[in-house]
Amino acid sequence: MPLATLVCLLTAMPLLGSLLLGPWWVPAVVLMIAVTAVSALYRLTRWNLLPVPLLQLLAAAVLITPMFAAGEALAGVVPTVDSVAHLARTLQRGVDTIYTSTPPVAASAGITLIIAVVFVVFMITADFLAVTARCPGMVGGLLLALLAVPLLMGGEALAWGPMAAAAAGFLALLAADMWVRGREWGLYVPDDGSGTHVVGGLRRIAVTAVAVTTAILLALALPAAVPSLRSDVFYDLADGTYIGRNGETITTTNPVVSLRRALDAPADRTVLTYRSTSDDPDYLRTFALNEFDGVNWTMTPVNASGDSEASGELPPPAGWPESAPEETVTTRISMDSDTPRVDFLPLPYWASSVDAPGQWFIDPETHMVFTTDSPTTGLNFTVESVENRPSGDDLAAAGSPRSLGGGQLDLPDGLDPAVEQLTEQVTADADTPYERAVAIQEYFTDGPFVYDLTPPAVPDGVDPLAHFLLTDQVGYCQQFASAMAVMARQAGVPSRVAMGYTAGENIEGDRWEVTAGDAHAWPELYFEDVGWVRFEPTPASQNGQGSATVPDYTFGGRAPGADPAEPRDPGAEEPEPPEPSTPDDEPSESPRESESPEDEASAPMAGGGDDDTSDTDLSWLPAAGAALGGALLLLVPALVRVVVRWTRLSGLPGAGPVTGAHTAWRELRDTWLDLGGTWDLAESPRATAQRLAGHDAGTRAALWRLALAEESARYAPAPADGAGLQDDLRTARSGLMSAASRGARLRAVLLPRSLAPWTAPRPAPAPA
Repeated sequence: MPLATLVCLLTAMPLLGSLLLGPWWVPAVVLMIAVTAVSALYRLTRWNLLPVPLLQLLAAAVLITPMFAAGEALAGVVPTVDSVAHLARTLQRGVDTIYTSTPPVAASAGITLIIAVVFVVFMITADFLAVTARCPGMVGGLLLALLAVPLLMGGEALAWGPMAAAAAGFLALLAADMWVRGREWGLYVPDDGSGTHVVGGLRRIAVTAVAVTTAILLALALPAAVPSLRSDVFYDLADGTYIGRNGETITTTNPVVSLRRALDAPADRTVLTYRSTSDDPDYLRTFALNEFDGVNWTMTPVNASGDSEASGELPPPAGWPESAPEETVTTRISMDSDTPRVDFLPLPYWASSVDAPGQWFIDPETHMVFTTDSPTTGLNFTVESVENRPSGDDLAAAGSPRSLGGGQLDLPDGLDPAVEQLTEQVTADADTPYERAVAIQEYFTDGPFVYDLTPPAVPDGVDPLAHFLLTDQVGYCQQFASAMAVMARQAGVPSRVAMGYTAGENIEGDRWEVTAGDAHAWPELYFEDVGWVRFEPTPASQNGQGSATVPDYTFGGRAPGADPAEPRDPGAEEPEPPEPSTPDDEPSESPRESESPEDEASAPMAGGGDDDTSDTDLSWLPAAGAALGGALLLLVPALVRVVVRWTRLSGLPGAGPVTGAHTAWRELRDTWLDLGGTWDLAESPRATAQRLAGHDAGTRAALWRLALAEESARYAPAPADGAGLQDDLRTARSGLMSAASRGARLRAVLLPRSLAPWTAPRPAPAPA
C-alpha cells in the first residue's frame, strides 16, 4: 500500500505542469520516494505505527538540508543554524515569487522547495490515510487540493491528460486497497455455477458504464445550467474578481499580478475596442497604487458607500478646479467577450462621468471607478473625460502641493541608501519639482536601460529596486514605473503608480483596438493647480513597450521654454552612479556581498534561493534526478528484504519455541523463494529439508534441525527448546546461497521474490 500511495501522488504531479517550468518535480519525487521507503520498511517490523509520520518527517528533513542548503550545512549534510535560516529565506523568496509572478513560473530554488515540502506533507498525510487508517478514499481530498491549484492560478480549463493520469492513479490506489483487503480474507472460493460468473460480471460492467455516463453528462450539463460553475470561477475567486464587503471596505484584486498576467498573455489578444472623439486619445487607467512597501506598490482599500456612487457628474480630482471644463472627450468602450470580468473600469483620466450598466462607485482620492457586483463579460460603457495635457511652463510654475492629502511622499524605512544617492545625483542641477521629474524620467529613457518581459532574477539578499536601478537595468513597465515613482518621492515630488492600458492602435477613423500587449504601468506625478499627470520612463522603441508614448510636456524640459532638442551634457548631468554592491560603500550591512556562498552552492536547489542565473546550466538536473530516483526504486526491494531478514534473525534468541521455529522456517522459505525455488505447503518440513539439502553436510544438518523444530512447534504438546535456531538458520542460508548460481544470488538480493504477494505459497483449493 505505501507503494500504491506513492504512485497515486506521482500521477497527480502533472496537474501542476502548466504552472511551472524546468525540473521542479525532481526534489519532490526524491523526497516522496524516501518517505515511502521509510514507511514500507518500518511497517515490515510490525511494531507500533505511531512513529511512522515522525520518522518520515525526520527522513525528509535529513534530505532537504543537502538538497537546498548544502553550502550552509556542516559537511554539506548536517543541519546548522545557518542552514535552517537559509531554508527559511529560500521559502520566503519562493512565496514572493508566487505572489509577484504569473504562470508559468521558472523552477527556482524557492519554488522547488515549496513544491517539495508540499508534496512531502501530502505524501505523509496520504500514507497515514491510505495505509495506517485504511481510508484510501480520503486521499481524494488531497488530489482535489492539487486540482484546485491550476484552477486558482491559471484560470483555464485543465488538459485531459493530467486529469486522466491523476484519476488513474487514484483508481489504482483504491484497487490496491481492495486487493489487499481481499487477500486478508483468504482465498477466493468460486461457486459451482459458471453462469453466475458471467451474469455477475455483466452486472458490474453495466453499473460502471451507467456511473461513468452519468458523471460525464453531469460534467457537461451543470456548467450550462449553472453559469457560476464556469472553468475560471476558482481563478476569479483567487484573483479577487468577486469583490466582497467588509463593512464598507472593498477587497480588491492584486493589480501587479493582473498586469503580469496580461503581459504574459498572447500580445495580439484583443482586450477591448473603443471609439473616441479625440484624435490622440490618452491611456486607459484602471488602478492607481499609492503605497510602497519597499518591494511592491499597492492600493489603499476603496470605499463603497452611497456617497461614493459614480452617478451623474463625478467630482474633480485633487488639484483641479471645482467645475469640470466644458470641452470633454467621449469614449465608448466595449470589452471583448473573452476578456475576464472587470471590477475596475479602464478609463481615460480624468473621467467627468461614466455610464455603465450596474452599480459603480468612485474612489475620490484616486478617481478609480469600481463595482461590488459581478459584471458580465463583454461590458459596454461610455465615459466623458477631460484631457489633462498641460505645458512644461504650467508644470514648472506649479507651487507646493497644498490641496493634496498626506502620504503621497511616504517611503518605508530600510530602502537602500544608494537609491537616494542616485536620486540626488540625477536631480543635482534641477531647481523645481518639474525639472527634477523630467531629469528622473530622462535617466531611464536616455540611459542604458533595456526593456525585457523576462528580466534576470534578483540575487539572494539584494534589494530589487537598487539592483534594477544600479546593476541590472533590465525590466519591464512595472519596474520602470515603480522605480521612477520612488525616486520622485525622494526628490520631493508626490507620486503614485498607475496601471491599465496604453491607447492601443487606431483601426479606422475613430475606432481603436487595445490588446493584451498594450497592458502597461506608468508613474503619475502631482503638481499643484495641474493635478496628477502622466510621465513615461519605459522605453517606447521597438525594443520596449511599443505603444507607449512620452507626453510632450516632459521632453527635455530642464527649465521653462528650454529647447527640447538640446541634449544634456552626459558628464555633468549623469555622474557615475553609486556602487551599492561594493561592501566598502556600506560597511555596516550590505546585502550585496558578491562573495556570498549562497549564490553558488548546489544550484539550483542548494543555491541562494530564487537567484538562478541564465548562466547556470541545469539541463543535467532532470536526467540526474531520474537516475537517482530509479536507483532508489531499484534498491527499495533489497533494503526491505534486508530489514525483514535482520528483524527475524535478531528476534530469534529471545523468542519462544513456537514463535522462534515458525520465524526461522519462514525466513528459510523466503530465502528459497528469492533464489527462484518453489515451496509446496503440502510437503512436510522433513520432506522439504531433504529436498533442499545439497552435498554440504553442515547445510543438511542445519536444515534437518530447522525442520524438526518446525514440526515440534506445529504438532508437539510441549515444543522443544529453540536454542541454536539463529545459528542453524544462518548456516542453512549460507549453504543455499553458495549452491545457487551467481545470477540467482544477484536476483535474490536485488529482486527478492518473497516480497511479491502473488509468489507466496498457498494451498490448492479442494476439488469440487
